[in-house]
Amino acid sequence: MNKKKLTALIITALCITSAAKVSAAPSVKRIYGQTRYETAASISKEGWKEKSNYAVIVNGENFPDAITAAPLASKYKAPILLTPKNELSPFTSVELKRLGVKNVFIIGGKGVIYQNVEDGIKSMGIKVTRLGGKTRYETALLVAGKVGKSKQIAVVDGTSFGDAVSIAPIAALKQMPIILAQKNYIPDDVMKYLDKQKKAEQIYVIGGKDFINDNLIKKIPNSKRIAEGGMYDKNVQIINAFKNELNLNNLYIASGKDYADALAGSALAAQNAVPILLVDNTMPEPSKRFLQSQVINEIGVLGGPAVVNSSVIQSSKDLPLEVADVNNIVKNIYQNEEFTPPKTMIITASDNSKKEMPVDWNLKKIDTTKPGIYTFKGSIEDYNKDIILTLIVKPIPDKIDDIKAEAETRSSYNLPDTVTATMSDGSLGDVDVSWDYGTQKKPGIYEFLGTVDRYSKKIKLTLTIKQQYGQNIKSINNLKYIVDKKSDFTLPRAVTATMQDNSKKGVAISWGTEKKYKYYDGVYIYEGIVKGYNKKVSLMLIVRDENGIDPNDPIYPTKPDDPNNPTNPDNPENPGESIKNIGELEPIVQGDPYPTTVIDPDTKKPAQVTWTRSINIDTTFVDADNIDDCRVAKVTLEGTIGGNKKVKATIGIIPKILGITTEYNGTNIVPAVIPIESSGVYDMSNATQKLRAVIIGPDGHTRTTKKVNVLLWDPPYIDIGDSQNYYVRATINHFSNPIMVTLQVRR
Repeated sequence: MNKKKLTALIITALCITSAAKVSAAPSVKRIYGQTRYETAASISKEGWKEKSNYAVIVNGENFPDAITAAPLASKYKAPILLTPKNELSPFTSVELKRLGVKNVFIIGGKGVIYQNVEDGIKSMGIKVTRLGGKTRYETALLVAGKVGKSKQIAVVDGTSFGDAVSIAPIAALKQMPIILAQKNYIPDDVMKYLDKQKKAEQIYVIGGKDFINDNLIKKIPNSKRIAEGGMYDKNVQIINAFKNELNLNNLYIASGKDYADALAGSALAAQNAVPILLVDNTMPEPSKRFLQSQVINEIGVLGGPAVVNSSVIQSSKDLPLEVADVNNIVKNIYQNEEFTPPKTMIITASDNSKKEMPVDWNLKKIDTTKPGIYTFKGSIEDYNKDIILTLIVKPIPDKIDDIKAEAETRSSYNLPDTVTATMSDGSLGDVDVSWDYGTQKKPGIYEFLGTVDRYSKKIKLTLTIKQQYGQNIKSINNLKYIVDKKSDFTLPRAVTATMQDNSKKGVAISWGTEKKYKYYDGVYIYEGIVKGYNKKVSLMLIVRDENGIDPNDPIYPTKPDDPNNPTNPDNPENPGESIKNIGELEPIVQGDPYPTTVIDPDTKKPAQVTWTRSINIDTTFVDADNIDDCRVAKVTLEGTIGGNKKVKATIGIIPKILGITTEYNGTNIVPAVIPIESSGVYDMSNATQKLRAVIIGPDGHTRTTKKVNVLLWDPPYIDIGDSQNYYVRATINHFSNPIMVTLQVRR
């Protein structure tokens, strides 16, 4: 492969543009004069072609006050000019006139730049502001105050200039004040200034432990040490520390043996985010290693041949890297998406490092209105191969049909993550979709709207939910009700089912033609159907005649001395007859009457029973989590069927439910309110676990709460829309009347 020297671009006011080409070797431009004063004026001409309202003037013979000037010059977009302390340099005077300067900052007191110099500047009609303290450290603080508040600050050694001129172009670029300190000593006024900078993101300490030791650096808030070693080592380390903010394809070179040219050049370098590399009479090793790691396009030399000699310049031209390889580019975009070819690309240099270089393409704008694969050619100057850019323009959705879906109640349904679209090139493809919350159009039918990237219409998904109660039903117990003749009775709309997981749930039931019993006593049998359950559910309705027991005057509990109480010893039994055991009856709620109809053990048919006494009453409180499993007593009853057939049975007594609530404070039973954080369709079966029955506990006087079984939620599902509250009727097992439950939506 034909390797060529890579170069980058140094941006100056004269000749630097972002479209500069890579050349075989760095081009070099020397900016200089016969003296340091003329060199400073030449640098000013290079960077300030037109007028400048401001200029910064420093002592050209002594560095201490001068080295803090760069950030101030950058703030006012001013050049840095030099002058002897006792007279105004004629080169500086001429440059002030050329620029049309109206304001000058003099850095240093009257012992650094004499009053007659200030007077000479004023005589030119220029306003002068002098920033000078009793010491170089005070002067640096005055300059920092004029620069203003900054997120970053640099602390450098005030007894030498190397670190200051190395950080100067970077400090100027970032408007970062330069503060001076002594070796392992920070003057009190400087320390007070630093203590007030606690809001500063970073205070950079430039130099090693020989400058500011570890104990002293801890006193500086938010401090970070950068750059250690000799002057040229520190110069390169400073550049590398801020390389992400600098244009490292471009470079200025200045002598490290004096401060004047580098300081004057720092304001120019800051204009274009370019660092200054310090050199000696020969190329220092740290500087050489830096050049060998970079792709350099143009070098600006600050100072004449007596300052930076020709051998150093030749080294700077020979050291930069060469192009070894360039990878082609593949880019994917969507139809109608704007695309501009990249202005730069990553190349592989001769040391296998990756560098960013400018590239020219055979066109500037690309039509992406049609999907397809497009190829373009680019070039890097002096690289003998074309750079290929392959642009893949992907199609976008052109048409997406609405979706219809079905699901059964109590089953899960997940909205699809993708939908099939007809693409703009005629092909079919799956595209990602995001769904909004659905709305209920009518019972059981919900509509969801989806969004697909790069598709202007909403996608509609209609979900039909079919009721399918009982598909997981394990068993349903037959029912038995006892009523008085001429009383009101309505067949239940729901029954309790035992599910496959042994949980209890209310399911809807439908009955055959209801027989009229109102004026007739007797036993009536009904058969009901639950969808998804393969057996019929039987309901036995026993209608008592006029001699039946008043349900409001139950046998249990009664007063002990009541002659009708079966436990009263004055109510004798006939021990001569055998007693047939009916078994355990369905439990009743405390205070409800005993059942008056049982299954005759001989005929296996319903028959009326008259209970004559309780022969055993177990009042042990059976405690459980669910009200259906609790007992306040268990009673053994004896009675007769048909007046002469003696029978006995046991029956459990469930605690009387005082009320249903969701939040009980031990005193008041408040209405049931269930807070939910939901949207879309809410399954009311999820709310069952939040209801509680309030009962009298085992001690006979303290109230407590138990879980309940809901036989029926009406309606079983709620479509959560914009309302704050929703009201649902719940039929609770062993509780006489349905309750109203409030769903309170939290948003």
